[in-house]
Amino acid sequence: MRVLSLRRGFEADHSSSSYEFFALDKLTPEQREAVQNLTGESLRRHLRFHYVGDWSDIPSGWKDSLLTMGYDILVTESYDWWAVYLSLLHDPNLAERLPQYECDSDDNGFSVCAVGERMILYFGMQLDYGAAYDAFGEDPFEGLAELFEGVRDELLAGDLSAVWAMYGTYGGYGDTEPEPVEPLSASAGTLLNIVECY
Repeated sequence: MRVLSLRRGFEADHSSSSYEFFALDKLTPEQREAVQNLTGESLRRHLRFHYVGDWSDIPSGWKDSLLTMGYDILVTESYDWWAVYLSLLHDPNLAERLPQYECDSDDNGFSVCAVGERMILYFGMQLDYGAAYDAFGEDPFEGLAELFEGVRDELLAGDLSAVWAMYGTYGGYGDTEPEPVEPLSASAGTLLNIVECY
């Protein structure tokens, strides 16, 4: 075998992480000041942060801080792994009922944690991009935010369809099954349609 030509080059790293925060209500003056001091960003109800490469990411603590400063929903994407975080005021009834649906499958799944006076709900998933495009069009961030605004309203009304859908997709490995939710809400049906299970 003879080498006919040799070319030196480099391999580009196209990895990136995106974070989009959504506030459902207008931020108070105190919240606006706190967000400005934390991020240095001009104030708006929809904040976007995009980081390129493995070496660059959102500063530690920003997610929890912003989700307790008036932002209700965070949609993130990194290496095709998607997550939605919901920020809810602590509700003793929900805090008691939600943990039974916690599940994890390679960072996909559902979990809940307390941050100050709020509960932060984590929904990790991989999307079926064809189904997500059909449901949301070209902006999955905005589409997921709108979907989870509905999920948030359902949870506050006591409907746990969405967390049951997550458990049905990524859970089932524990010794006990959580309380089933039937029938599923429209939001949970959409969620089941757009996520992939590997």
